Amino acid sequence: MTQRFRELASHSVSLAGPGDEAAAHLAGRQHAVIGAEQAEICGLSRKAQATRRRRGQWQDLHPGVYLLGVEPPSYPARVLAAVMTRTPAVAAGGLSAGWLNGMLEREPVSVDITVLDGRNRGLLEGVRIHRPRLLLPHRVFWRRGIPVISALDTLFELASMLDGKQLETVCALSLHKGLVSRSVLAARLRDSPRRTGLAALRAAAADPHLTRSHHERRLRELVRLAELPHPETNVVVHGKELDLYWPEAGLGIEVDAYGTHGGTAAFEDDRKVDADLAAADLDIRRFTGTRIQRHPFAVIARLTALLTLKLGGLPPPRRR
Repeated sequence: MTQRFRELASHSVSLAGPGDEAAAHLAGRQHAVIGAEQAEICGLSRKAQATRRRRGQWQDLHPGVYLLGVEPPSYPARVLAAVMTRTPAVAAGGLSAGWLNGMLEREPVSVDITVLDGRNRGLLEGVRIHRPRLLLPHRVFWRRGIPVISALDTLFELASMLDGKQLETVCALSLHKGLVSRSVLAARLRDSPRRTGLAALRAAAADPHLTRSHHERRLRELVRLAELPHPETNVVVHGKELDLYWPEAGLGIEVDAYGTHGGTAAFEDDRKVDADLAAADLDIRRFTGTRIQRHPFAVIARLTALLTLKLGGLPPPRRR
């Protein structure tokens, strides 16, 4: 990876010429971050670099890694700076890899990097460094110009960092997006030695009712707490995948959220599909994620009424 950073610097020199112009061109491709060695390749000596830092034109992020300009560093800039400080054989890991791989919806606060060769590269201020006990043939990808461990490796790191519900969310999202294959995950879980979080990850991956979003999981939890008949989840009926489905009632539930169903075009298409399913005596009802989170009692009351009407009454709750 060190060679990759050198090549980027050399390419900037060939495009923009030596000096500040080349450094600015390179930093523009690296979230405004530049390394000391890269700056030298661009034609700026260590003395010239010190002058720009003293004048406030460059900011110190980590030893030998700088941010051009006066604005605070973005999150990708902070992650890239940490990786560049500890190269080679280092990539974004943990929560940082989770966000860069698209497995986390929110940008983390902390910066995590993973050492891939088992060496102890020392501490780094404001950065968590992960050193896997078992060295595997890690696959490294470039996301937003940053080397990142694979989604599968990330999932195993996050297993020791997240609680059960958070891990279930990440696991469900990773499987839904195709970032992790269920068969590959199962094989890795089977062959992995004992480690922190492994049992929780096994439970999340083996859950037959694993749903796609925290809104769906919340709705399923409400159904369980209300002791309503247990639904099937994420099943395909007449060519339509339903989030929750009661076949005996002919009732399907979909959770609406633009981030989940693909925006306004898909939102309108869903309504057309609903009309086709209604012709097949299948009743589709929709709840927004916001309504599920903010008005859970109203949602479960509506769902209870629908099931009571369609089933001619509800079965008695199971004895505990």
